[in-house]
Amino acid sequence: RQEEFYFVLEGTGRMRVGDETLTVPRYGGVLVGPDQLRQVFNDTDAEVLWLIIGAPEETEFLPGAKTKPDMSLIYPTDPTQLPKELAGVQWPPKS
Repeated sequence: RQEEFYFVLEGTGRMRVGDETLTVPRYGGVLVGPDQLRQVFNDTDAEVLWLIIGAPEETEFLPGAKTKPDMSLIYPTDPTQLPKELAGVQWPPKS
């Protein structure tokens, strides 16, 4: 669990935070709390460049740590789950 800051360097970003879908303009940012579900996605043909900054709790990754990261906060179902805005899109795309 960690706070993360999402900043759009180029283009217009789209992301889901909890049950809310956000549109983030160029040079716009979003601070996401450690217990909030978050997912960045692109439902357009335009490219978007994000700067994402975050750090896990130090104790989760130290050798012998008694707690392990809860990946369900990042991937509620699995890493390939797409937001509803991208329903019907194949991911990852075929080359």
